[in-house]
Amino acid sequence: MNKNLIVVTSRVRLARNLKSVPFPSMLKGSRDTAEIVLNAARRVCDKLFKYDVQRMDNLTDIDRIALQERHIISKNLIKNTETGAVIIGIGDSEGVSIMINEEDHIRAQCVMRGYGVAECYSEVSQFDDRLASEVEVAFDSRLGYLTACPTNLGTGMRASVMLFLPGLTHTGEITRIIKAINSSGLTVRGAYGEGSSASGYLYQVSNQSTIGMSEVDIIAKVNVVIDKICDAEILARLSWYKTDSIELEDKIMRSFGILKYSRLISSNEFIEHISNVKLGLSLGMLDLDINMLNTLTELCQPANLCHYGGRKLNENERDQLRATQVRDKIDLR
Repeated sequence: MNKNLIVVTSRVRLARNLKSVPFPSMLKGSRDTAEIVLNAARRVCDKLFKYDVQRMDNLTDIDRIALQERHIISKNLIKNTETGAVIIGIGDSEGVSIMINEEDHIRAQCVMRGYGVAECYSEVSQFDDRLASEVEVAFDSRLGYLTACPTNLGTGMRASVMLFLPGLTHTGEITRIIKAINSSGLTVRGAYGEGSSASGYLYQVSNQSTIGMSEVDIIAKVNVVIDKICDAEILARLSWYKTDSIELEDKIMRSFGILKYSRLISSNEFIEHISNVKLGLSLGMLDLDINMLNTLTELCQPANLCHYGGRKLNENERDQLRATQVRDKIDLR
């Protein structure tokens, strides 16, 4: 089984701060000083890739939440409507984004579909190297990169992988897996980070410590753990299918039928059925594009539907548009 049917996305994020500028929490009422950070990041990006800049104060609430649903910005950045901004890579650099004045001055990240932590690191390290040549970054020879939160000291790097784990969740093995992950120095969260739930069988695994290890060591450790989880998930899915093949096939095909023909579908119902269809794809029951299904999962979130619809939609309107979007995208080949 292809591990990209288990790994939804890979992400690497680097937290950096300018030595001469106070942390973002101290920049309230100091927009001119905050602009120093944005201008520095833009000078770096000008040399690397094409991009758009979105300032939080120029976006509607819906647009900001839509960006968060697509994992481009964080909840913390949404709150900073005074000095917050995001640089979003376009074209060949789609997936690269630079959050400005979130918890730290700069949080550079790359998100890729499927299993590619090392590739994500390669993308953001280019930005990091250029940044160091452009400005003086806050760094201590003993502590490493200085960050607003002590948990990010050291490399300032978070390497995370979003996993789709219906098999381990179904067997109950996920509890043991999570304990093992936590004891290894990594951590498990829901799809939208700390405090979020693992809806749709989605779990986010990332390094817990950023100090005392190099970036390369962190990536290697994350990859070792992810490989083990993927192997366990493959066995769990195959065992589930071997034990309950007819019941599982019926469950999956019913979900496919609902997605294919519904005229109204709620957010919770959509997540349940799209998860079953993704499971069916991995077991060879359906011939669909996994990247399309994962993208559809993001685009059918409430704020993204409103963004697509061009206005704030009520619940019934969102359910109708969601059903239309799904019908347009899902089809057997």
